[in-house]
Amino acid sequence: MCGDYQESRLIRIFDTTLHVNIIGKGEPIVFLHGGPGSDHRFFLPHVLPLAKHFQLILYDQRGCGKSSVAADNQYTMKAEMESLEALRKELGFEKMNLFGESWGSMLALLYATSYPHQVNKLFLTAAIGATAEGLVAFESELLKRLSTADKLKMFFIHLGIKSKLLSIDAMLKVLDPHYLFSRDALTRRQPTKMNGDVNRILGSDMKAQYDVTNTLFRISSVPILVAQGSDDMITPALIQELLLQYIPHAELAEIQECGHWTVVEQPDRINHLAREFFAH
Repeated sequence: MCGDYQESRLIRIFDTTLHVNIIGKGEPIVFLHGGPGSDHRFFLPHVLPLAKHFQLILYDQRGCGKSSVAADNQYTMKAEMESLEALRKELGFEKMNLFGESWGSMLALLYATSYPHQVNKLFLTAAIGATAEGLVAFESELLKRLSTADKLKMFFIHLGIKSKLLSIDAMLKVLDPHYLFSRDALTRRQPTKMNGDVNRILGSDMKAQYDVTNTLFRISSVPILVAQGSDDMITPALIQELLLQYIPHAELAEIQECGHWTVVEQPDRINHLAREFFAH
């Protein structure tokens, strides 16, 4: 284990209890996992070397992992953003360094544009963009990567999920290999728990509502680094169009031989970038 200090906490936030894993000491970095509906274990053990230099705050979002489900089983971007702000207050942070991955990169931008004075730096990886157009582009490219056999499997899996005979895990077994540059990296991923309700309900809200283009000016003075895999569904060239054109002060780092799961496939490169970025 990197970092001598580790603490697991359950913190009551509005209508849910959030599971928070704190590792190491130093300046804190708050990690925002993807999915939506996954959990913080996606980052582990890959980011643990950062605990030698920083305090890592890894939490399961509402209804995810070991956090409790929402009272009404409703999940929105606004609720996730407000839960993050409440968590900041509970942890006693004046400002936060945010490390957002995939959907977590969207949450980081939503939070930062709503609470710019509470953000120190933004590290975004496997970024999607500034609008729901990025989600459409991501799904379109993912579909192109599926074989005919995969598409046939997905058809029957969708039927199974609709009839509640199968869970979202069956779908992920088909899709996960296509998120990677090298399928060998699948063996390095920590098992995570996916909440299908969160994925479906919050995913619908993202597709219908996500657009931060008119508020990105609020973070023009916030340092931002985008680390994008060379073979992500959203390529470095495409993230320039979908995001960086709106935040020209942001830096872009292309992660070679890497798909969407940058943290899993190229942890050494990601950790080096994050360490240098947050340390200066």
